[in-house]
Amino acid sequence: MSQKISGTAVHGDDKGAKRSYHLLVMPRVRCHWALLVRTRDATATAWPRLHADIVSEIEAFFAGGVAPDAIRLFDSFDKRSSHFYDDQDPVTWSTTSVVDTYLRERMPILGDIQSSLRSRVWLYGYLAHIMADIAYWSHILKHLPPFPAERAAHHGVWLLADRLTVPAPDRKLNLERVPYADAPPWVLMAPVSRLLNSLVMHVLPQTDPWIAEAAYVGHSSNLRQAQPLNLRSSEIDATILAIRDRHRFEWEANIERAEQFVPKSAWIQFEHSAIESAIEVMRLFDERISI
Repeated sequence: MSQKISGTAVHGDDKGAKRSYHLLVMPRVRCHWALLVRTRDATATAWPRLHADIVSEIEAFFAGGVAPDAIRLFDSFDKRSSHFYDDQDPVTWSTTSVVDTYLRERMPILGDIQSSLRSRVWLYGYLAHIMADIAYWSHILKHLPPFPAERAAHHGVWLLADRLTVPAPDRKLNLERVPYADAPPWVLMAPVSRLLNSLVMHVLPQTDPWIAEAAYVGHSSNLRQAQPLNLRSSEIDATILAIRDRHRFEWEANIERAEQFVPKSAWIQFEHSAIESAIEVMRLFDERISI
């Protein structure tokens, strides 16, 4: 039966419909990766001890940073159960609410987290991802009409979010060193490795944003949900080039449409908020578990 979520017709149960809707409006993992890099770097002066912990377990940090979306894309989690906030209720958007919801709903064994640096760094990345999503709601999506109105602008905002630069050394990650055994107990290896491997092997190496977008799209005809689900080889082959050439003018028009809605100042606020709230949520998490 067809159902309506925020004005768009979808099929299946309400939970699945909401999941599809949220995947279409939130920042993609390429944007999250750039913010994770910036958050790591910001901790060098804001909180040196945390910075040292993250750097020492960088694979856990980045894996944790893609895990919330991975378990929604490839596992059975919805937004509320994977992200610990309700995007329709700003009361739940604070760092205090996110951390307390995690502790209440997941009931971690504190002794295990306290004794395992890798487990904590997984959660640092995980919580940083959540705060970036909340910053996106607070500073970017508020300028757009609810999806699916202005679909082109929503896609253009995705493209602009993915323009956050990632230095060349941070476009790589040793995938063999990702400590999946230390992931939070509700996070399985299969969904995270699927998304993480696709991102690191196929999307991050691309320095041309149009090639990167073509890699996202792959064979999908639905350009509005261009997550890296079925990516081709990492080489820039004829198919990827054809996708880029076929849709580049549309993508450029989408960016122009997005810029009509979202002022440049909002992007500055978004980045600042994502980084500052990520550091704040990690600090609060450590306080709650007595680190």
